[in-house]
Amino acid sequence: MSPRPKITDVRREQIVRAALDVIAERGFQDTRLADIAERAGCSAPAVLYHFKAKDEILDAVVSLAEDRFYEGVEATLDAEVGPVARLVRFLESAARDDDGEETVTMWKVWLEIWTRALREPHSARTRQLLDRRWRTVLTETIAEGQRAGELPDSVDPGRVALMLASLMDGLAVQFALGDTEVTAERMTETLMFAAERALGCELTPGRSALAGMPR
Repeated sequence: MSPRPKITDVRREQIVRAALDVIAERGFQDTRLADIAERAGCSAPAVLYHFKAKDEILDAVVSLAEDRFYEGVEATLDAEVGPVARLVRFLESAARDDDGEETVTMWKVWLEIWTRALREPHSARTRQLLDRRWRTVLTETIAEGQRAGELPDSVDPGRVALMLASLMDGLAVQFALGDTEVTAERMTETLMFAAERALGCELTPGRSALAGMPR
């Protein structure tokens, strides 16, 4: 039997989840400790007991959003699924509008960390670590696909991963801002198109993104 989580751990998680919602709604700058405390059902001193400063809360929030993303992808995949199917699911999950705003919320908090990373060293380190994690996941998934014979071995996995991650981030800004030309469907189509062009193969035979977009 797994040990029961400590009360302090449970409270910390409640605070982070509350902060995720509040920051997505109001933005980091306009979010007060009192706002987070009220949403979490605790006092402002209780928030400060777990976090020394708002910046630490933002780091925890964006990490939570990232963990939710990875867990959400894995939850939809069978244990025996191949690397190509996993790559497709990663790309599809980056732009969803059917999950109760959870994906949009994730990108909104990413906008906050990107903005602060320009001038705040702590946020810059957090950004770097999480971006490196994502690029590594994509790189390893592509390399696994090559080893399994599912993807051509003529491409550099790291280069393709960097391109896809960067394209995803750029589209995500427009998606999170509600740009009418960057819907969830259009973002997914664009990511799939770019991935298939870069890898030189169809990722979803029968409904290739290459067939529906200009070369």
